[in-house]
Amino acid sequence: MCHQTVSLIARTFEQEGTPTLILGSALDILRSGAAPRVQFLNYPLGFTAGKPFDPENQRQVLATAVQGFDQMQEAGICRMDFDWPEGWAMIEEREQNTSGTDLRSPRDTTPRYQTEEDRLLAESMQG
Repeated sequence: MCHQTVSLIARTFEQEGTPTLILGSALDILRSGAAPRVQFLNYPLGFTAGKPFDPENQRQVLATAVQGFDQMQEAGICRMDFDWPEGWAMIEEREQNTSGTDLRSPRDTTPRYQTEEDRLLAESMQG
């Protein structure tokens, strides 16, 4: 599920009094989605819960993320203090060596919505 949709769902739950927290790694999308509470992990997309095959890092990421329920008293994005430059190097290498097999759209900062209603709701919540 995309960060935009998750942000919309989180805002709806928060309006009903249920606290939410999003763990995400696409800062531009998280900002445009305006979720109430976000723990941002600066890892490549697809690795939001931690490094692959590294259960200790995954536990640390998740344990740190859920601390947001206690530490974040107002809406916002909190950058988690984890660093994984090798992950970005891995992604860059993969993108350079795809030989035309990677059919994903290039990333940009343009928000995308499934419906016009989603776009209108997201824009109205950004204040």
